[in-house]
Amino acid sequence: MPINVKRRSLIKWSGLAAVVGSLRSRGLAWGAERIGKDAKESRYPDRVVKYLRRLYAEGHRAHAFREDRAGGFDQWQRTARPVLRRLIGLDNMAALAGDHKPKVRLDEPQDQGGYARQRGSIETEPDVHIPFWLLKPQGPGPFPLALLPHGHDGRGHDTSAGVYHDNAHRRRSLAGDRDVAVQAVKRGFVAIAPATRGLATDGVPDVRGRHGERDCRSQVMHCLLAGRTAIGERVWDMQRLIDWAAALPEVNAKSLLMMGNSGGGMVTIYAGACDERITIAVPSCSFSMLVSREGYIYHCDCNIVPGILEFGELYDVAGLIAPRHLLVVNGREDRLHSATDINRATDRLRAIYKAAGQPERFQHRWGDAGHRFYKDLMWPFVLKALAT
Repeated sequence: MPINVKRRSLIKWSGLAAVVGSLRSRGLAWGAERIGKDAKESRYPDRVVKYLRRLYAEGHRAHAFREDRAGGFDQWQRTARPVLRRLIGLDNMAALAGDHKPKVRLDEPQDQGGYARQRGSIETEPDVHIPFWLLKPQGPGPFPLALLPHGHDGRGHDTSAGVYHDNAHRRRSLAGDRDVAVQAVKRGFVAIAPATRGLATDGVPDVRGRHGERDCRSQVMHCLLAGRTAIGERVWDMQRLIDWAAALPEVNAKSLLMMGNSGGGMVTIYAGACDERITIAVPSCSFSMLVSREGYIYHCDCNIVPGILEFGELYDVAGLIAPRHLLVVNGREDRLHSATDINRATDRLRAIYKAAGQPERFQHRWGDAGHRFYKDLMWPFVLKALAT
């Protein structure tokens, strides 16, 4: 994409973020509790709705999938994937990283009864150290690999790996099926539970409260100034972990699961779209439309990609995972999203998988509760996909 278009997109999204932030602060945007209940009326003023509909019109989406697109599905993917990589800043990051070689440090493994767990850290780019937990089954392998990024939880990678800070932490984790790395290793995966940059550690903290005392918002603001995105940094970190883990003798890198909830689900969607090494993707409580018909933005600021709606909607991003296996899970009581727009998005994504010739490799399932993992819905799909 020419640099002048990127700059216009950045300016437009920055201005829109300010508008939406102002509306939210005055109580004019829908509350999360209304979104979860499929409120039928927007609380944006009519003039704002008209402005947003014009701004987000589908005709502006240059890389949205269309069945009548010249060259069909394959040509669409070949064209769209490099554009998405540029939009989220991966090309920018690669150029800045130069010949940097990620360094990994591992502590001694600790026996957990049936599997080993060890603390690690990887320097994914100069001065950026991402901590992670590595869980390995007993035996020589090779085992499939599971990469499990977390969402907005400062203890996220500990939670995923079953490293509990207190009894309350343990109870909350198990009640929401959040110990996904433990679940994975017990099912025969080498599991990596990494900290998600900006959501746990090694982000740019909001030291003066300028960004609402939210470190993830501080992170994305600094990214935007430098021509990258927070979601791009998170995808970059996951890719460097894949590079490292794929070379381990006990890993079968031809079978690679990525699973995350909330912000970790958004990392899963974008990483799966950009990196074809991921063979099974399971985003939980994250897939929907980027914006409602009235212009409401469903996801956290740190998931914003400047110009993304000039590229396509979130179902177009997720469509780049096709024809690989993709399970989308949402909670019926999740107040952060709208069932109506989730259904709209999954219908469009289902059409992309049909065009790819593998409609059975995409599934959408509803959990009966809220914003959490649903292991009883996820693992049957994963293990079946692993066997095909």
